Amino acid sequence: MDIRNFRDIGGYKNRDGKVMKKNMIFRGGSLDRITQEQADYFEHTLAIRHILDFRDKKEAEMAKDFVFCIADYEQISALRIQKHDENGFDFEKIIKNKMDANQFQYILGYLKEGYRTMAFENPAYQKLFELLLKNDGNIYFRCTAGKDRTGVAGFLIMMALGMKEEDAVNEYLLSNEYLKRGAGDLAGKLNIPEEYRWMCAPLLGVQEDFIRLTISSIQRKYNSYDEFFESEYKLDREKRNRLIEIYCE
Repeated sequence: MDIRNFRDIGGYKNRDGKVMKKNMIFRGGSLDRITQEQADYFEHTLAIRHILDFRDKKEAEMAKDFVFCIADYEQISALRIQKHDENGFDFEKIIKNKMDANQFQYILGYLKEGYRTMAFENPAYQKLFELLLKNDGNIYFRCTAGKDRTGVAGFLIMMALGMKEEDAVNEYLLSNEYLKRGAGDLAGKLNIPEEYRWMCAPLLGVQEDFIRLTISSIQRKYNSYDEFFESEYKLDREKRNRLIEIYCE
């Protein structure tokens, strides 16, 4: 599949011993480079019926997705930063031809603020949980590289299903393995000066410190994940049990 960082989330065991089913919830990056054959596999073999795009409107227009015959597509920005860069979290566009120490510090601060705010009052993630509860076909949620906005969403899904926080963090960190291929070539294509390439690794992959910002933000605002999910996503115990019934066995 010509989709960066593409994978399904499955196989993890929750605190009650139930295992998350495979090939129901998929995550990844942009869908602008896939072939018709791959699109057919996407819809018919993987049975994906909902595509939720977390990019903002401008990002989505700059790299339009493949138009699918069956799967429904919806774009809802997952960024919750009040004043954000016009490229969103597409750091490849932000740093191309202009990386230096000052630019790095700006992007790093912007990225951290995103992780602190994305879990709250987020219509994109609210829609995601709505689709998960609807259960009328498999789901693919994505952003540009499938690592930050998508990564937080994947973490929240696993926590809603009662998975261990450690497992949810480890699944988030898998993006580094999926994005490793071609990382060196990418730095060259973006014309990042050699002396700054080492700095760009956190921007082109993921870091545990980033998702920990999301976790600590939730813990500061709420006493528990139960309280968090009910307040932010209207997922009371009955609805979360329903999610577990659908996506675990």
